[in-house]
Amino acid sequence: MSFRYIKASHLDASAAVKLVLQERGSEHIRSYFANRAGFYITSVCLAEALGVFKRKRLCDEISEKQYVTTCSLLLGYLRTPPRIHVDEIELSSLDTFAEAEEIARRHKIDLSDSLQLVSVKHGRSSSCVPGFKTVLITADRALASAAKAEGLRVWNCEEEAAPPAQ
Repeated sequence: MSFRYIKASHLDASAAVKLVLQERGSEHIRSYFANRAGFYITSVCLAEALGVFKRKRLCDEISEKQYVTTCSLLLGYLRTPPRIHVDEIELSSLDTFAEAEEIARRHKIDLSDSLQLVSVKHGRSSSCVPGFKTVLITADRALASAAKAEGLRVWNCEEEAAPPAQ
């Protein structure tokens, strides 16, 4: 029996938004997404992305139809067969929280972003391919900087056309 490994990519909320809503960098993430499998997102980032759509609707930046469409598109990627898998760590764990709190303090980022970094480090996506680092896809400069400082592979899809080579 042979196994096919899938290289993993972890979406943060900003990347998930760009995947389904036209913004700066959307063409980069969409092109990358179209030709690959192995995408992950945490439920925290998923909720944050849905919250972005809600805020854009409430501020009349998108129409009601665009709001429903973007939410449906993103959630549709989670359905069978999923293009994006929900990757969770034990959020209620004291060890998880302590690590996230330390990362947040060290890099002056918010707790949801530091939980994202803990997820990339220790979640299901972290061990998909032996010798391959999961890539965190983001458009958040502070998160990208913190991820690099933590030794993670990161791609700012708003500023770079493709992720850095492994």
